Amino acid sequence: MSNRGPLNFNPPRVIGVEDADIDPDGYIPLDLLLAGIDVVIPLWPSYATLPDDRDILTVYFDQPGQPLFKIENTYTAADIQPEFIIRIDASFLQVNGVGQLRYEVLDTADQLSKSDPRNLTIDHTPIPRDLDEPDCPDKDFYGYLNCDTDPPLWEGVRVSVPPLSGFKTGDRVELLWRGYPSLNGSNVEYVRARKKSIRFPLSENDIKNGYSLVIEPYDVHIKPMVENSSAVVQYRVFRGRRLVGVSKVRVVKIDRIVTGEEFPCGP
Repeated sequence: MSNRGPLNFNPPRVIGVEDADIDPDGYIPLDLLLAGIDVVIPLWPSYATLPDDRDILTVYFDQPGQPLFKIENTYTAADIQPEFIIRIDASFLQVNGVGQLRYEVLDTADQLSKSDPRNLTIDHTPIPRDLDEPDCPDKDFYGYLNCDTDPPLWEGVRVSVPPLSGFKTGDRVELLWRGYPSLNGSNVEYVRARKKSIRFPLSENDIKNGYSLVIEPYDVHIKPMVENSSAVVQYRVFRGRRLVGVSKVRVVKIDRIVTGEEFPCGP
C-alpha cells in the first residue's frame, strides 16, 4: 500500500442523479426513490496492495428526520477494483427533505480520509400530469392537417407549447411527436416518424409566453401519415434528471388524400 497520508475526496456520485454542477440540489428521480439508489465510490489512491493490508470504506447518508444511514465494508488487496457500488435501500429514502451523502476511508495505517458531502434531495410530491397540451395551430376547424393546410405540410408542421407558469429558467422541455395509421393516435406507431425536440434551457420568455417549433423534415416525420392518420404530441418538463411535469396529449388528424386524385398530395 502506498502511504500518501489523509486525503480529501470529491463528493460521491449517484447513478441516475445529475452531477452537482448541473443539479446542486441532487434531486433523486421518483423511480429511484421507490427502487433505491447506487452510490459510486472511485478507488482511492492509497489502497491496499499487500496481503495483510486492509482498507475500511464507510458511506453515510445523513438527513434530518430519519436515522443515519451508515454502511461499512472492509477490503483487502484481493478485493480492490476501479470503483465500488454501495446500495442505499428505498427504506432510507422515505422522508422528504435534503440530506448529505459522504464517505470515509480508513487505510491500513489508520489514516482517515474523507470526501466532501453531496446534497441529495428527496421529494415524493406527485408529478403534475395535466399541463396544458401543445397545439398544432395550422389545423382546420375539424382538427385536420391536410392538403389545404397553410403553410403546406411538406414545409413542416408548426407546434406551439403553451406558457409554462410555475416552472423555472434552466428547466428542460422534451416534446415528443409520434405518428399513427388511425385518426385517434392508436394502432401500431410509425416508429421512424417519431421526433423528440428538446428546449434547454427554458428562458423567462418561454415560461411567460410559451414557444413554437417546427416538426421537420417532411419525408421522415410527416410523409408516412397518408390517409386517416394522426400525430400525437406531448411534452414533459425536467429539472436536471427530475421529471417535474407532463402535459395532456394533443391528437391532430392527418389526411393527404384529395377526393378524385390518384395520389396523395405533397412531394
